[in-house]
Amino acid sequence: MSVPETILYFAVPPVGLYLVIVLLVVGPRMARRPRYRSGQPWTFEPMWFTANPEGAQLPAADDSHATGAHGAAVRSNLERGGARGSW
Repeated sequence: MSVPETILYFAVPPVGLYLVIVLLVVGPRMARRPRYRSGQPWTFEPMWFTANPEGAQLPAADDSHATGAHGAAVRSNLERGGARGSW
């Protein structure tokens, strides 16, 4: 077996495997759009959030499934959460 054949059989496959792993790890990060870093100008579309849509003259959210017969909020047994974090 000659030196070029030895290199072809014993060096190229591991290097190729390492390159594939590097592309799988770095590829998705390179394909994403750039992230905002503080200090950079804001070039994204504005997105507004309000906890009170009626106060902002927006249509109210549909909460008809969460109210009972008298308009009081009803919690089902499946809804969990709160300060203790028992989600």
